[in-house]
Amino acid sequence: MPPLSSPKRPSFLSWSIYVGAVALTLYVVWSAWSTVFRTAPRRPLLAPEEGMISLGIGAPSFVGEPPMARETAVADMKAFAPAGTAAPQPSSPLQRIIRNGELSLRVADAATSLEEVQRIATARNGYVESSSISDPGAGPRTAWVTVRVPASAFEDTMKELKALAVVVLNASVRGQDVTAEYVDLEADIRNARAAEASYLDLLKRTGSIEEILAVTQQLNQTRGEIERLDARKRYLENLTDLATISISLTEETRVEFPERTWKPLEVLRQATRELVIALQGLVDFLIRFVIALVGLLLPIAALVALLVWLGWKLVKLILRRFKK
Repeated sequence: MPPLSSPKRPSFLSWSIYVGAVALTLYVVWSAWSTVFRTAPRRPLLAPEEGMISLGIGAPSFVGEPPMARETAVADMKAFAPAGTAAPQPSSPLQRIIRNGELSLRVADAATSLEEVQRIATARNGYVESSSISDPGAGPRTAWVTVRVPASAFEDTMKELKALAVVVLNASVRGQDVTAEYVDLEADIRNARAAEASYLDLLKRTGSIEEILAVTQQLNQTRGEIERLDARKRYLENLTDLATISISLTEETRVEFPERTWKPLEVLRQATRELVIALQGLVDFLIRFVIALVGLLLPIAALVALLVWLGWKLVKLILRRFKK
């Protein structure tokens, strides 16, 4: 029986082809894996939104930061925003100026001029904020009034008020530009409202009690900040939409009939009353003086009498001894 032949070993060429095929397969798999994960968008577990305040989970906090830093942060986060979501765009800023005017006018009649000022303010779609008039009785009257009118009618109102005067004693105008502060307030309000929306969305996603309490606390703080910013914004709008004008109206010196202010009978009654009061005061003083004098002299008199009595006894005792 012929011997069995040994199995044939693979040649070097076969091993080379096998190793090359395995390496090629691994390279193709690695390339496909890298391509897929490089092109896929890397989004965080909770996408940060514009205006979000940090809860310690990687979301940036920029409410109240400078506008440049805030805009940079918002631009960086737009890449994570869902498709189709449009970020709120700020409107073009309007110039906001607080206008204040002061007028000191010499007028013929303070009461009549005060009524004219009220009429002018009402005609300009404004209102009288405060007014008062002083009548000393023996001299010219003076009235003070403060009006609020639309800023667009400020110059015309000033001219119309000056026309009421016989002489314009003083006129001044002041302006304060608050445009930058107003624009910052609008940006802070937009960011705070975006943060509020983000927290409301987080409340729908979170499940644990700790997370809900943390988000609720931040939401309450954000809403308080929104209310504060809105109040400041409304205050600036009121100051800039309506200008303030303060006017003093002083009458010219007038000559009046004496009977209006001079009343002899009234002066006589006042003098009699003052005399009675003076006499009452004098009598009260005498009563107090006598009572005080008597109360002070009685103890002194008793002490002096005691000393005199003791001295007399002592003298008598000495005289008796000398006689013996």
